[in-house]
Amino acid sequence: MSLTVDPKKMLELESLIFQKSGLKKEEADTVADNLVQAEMRGIHSHGLIQTENYSKLMRAKKINPHSQIKIVQDGPGTTVFDADHAPGSVAGKIAMAKTIEKAKKNGVAITTVRNATHFGFAAYYAMDALPENMIGMAFTSTGLAVAPFGGYDKVLGTNPICVAVPAGKKRPIVFDAATSNVAFNKIFFAYTEGKSIPDDWALTKDGKTTTNPADVITGGGPQLPFGGYKGYGLDLIVFIMTTLLSGTSVLDGQGDTTAECTDKIGYNFAAIDISRFTDIESFKQNIDITIERIKNSQKREGVQEIFVPGEIEYNNHERQTKEGLFISDGIAGKIRSALEQTGITAKLEDIAI
Repeated sequence: MSLTVDPKKMLELESLIFQKSGLKKEEADTVADNLVQAEMRGIHSHGLIQTENYSKLMRAKKINPHSQIKIVQDGPGTTVFDADHAPGSVAGKIAMAKTIEKAKKNGVAITTVRNATHFGFAAYYAMDALPENMIGMAFTSTGLAVAPFGGYDKVLGTNPICVAVPAGKKRPIVFDAATSNVAFNKIFFAYTEGKSIPDDWALTKDGKTTTNPADVITGGGPQLPFGGYKGYGLDLIVFIMTTLLSGTSVLDGQGDTTAECTDKIGYNFAAIDISRFTDIESFKQNIDITIERIKNSQKREGVQEIFVPGEIEYNNHERQTKEGLFISDGIAGKIRSALEQTGITAKLEDIAI
């Protein structure tokens, strides 16, 4: 059954699951925070639904609970990390911190990461640049899940991009989206919840349109890029900027995203110090004005409000901070399974409000 829980206590319970799965407390706290923050922002596909899968992969050592993350190339404004298959949010936070550190010195910095694993929602990293008055960017490749425009073989990932831009009195602009029509985990979420999907999200394995998420999750069908050939092109570019620019070879193939653990995943993080290009206060004022113009522009019939990227997620986070974190029945089942598998006697009902 669904329930509403205390977000802070949910964070503690998630961390305990990952500690029992082999992580040190600090790393477990980071992974837990990544999932809880996604859930708080309404990004259910990258939130607590991942609990059971992450825990299984850690216990199977497919996500390395004893990873040795290291720098393999180091320049004034560039860094390449080998993540050693660490939990994605752990490697991602380390890499983004290094990116911001170098951007403070050089104005712009770019970091790539190889031998990585699923890192959750991309905004978790790009938004770290905002308090530093920087534009933050985060990109990742994924396992093969997406067909090219006009085809139906899975040759690309869902390969999301995120750009976070600071504002003045307004909330930051945060664009975070897969280059497929939706993230794979949105289809997995629909599958878990027993819901259908729109017919432009995916195909059956033999290239037919479908509204059944099982055709993707268990049937091996491909997802579709957003916007036809435009999304396909952007998907390919993200793959190049992440997997290939991090120094990963794909000569021996790349994992299917529906497999237990993907390989060949790469990240790309960037930070831009706005003050190296223009006055920061003037920039943020102009962002505020741009947001106002968008919000006050004419609405089409039936549209109640125009939102800027990231606004809905900020609204969700504020609401659930006040009212508590809602956990659907399907997601609750995944968490309960993880609790049982890790031998934790605590129950979700213990933190309900």
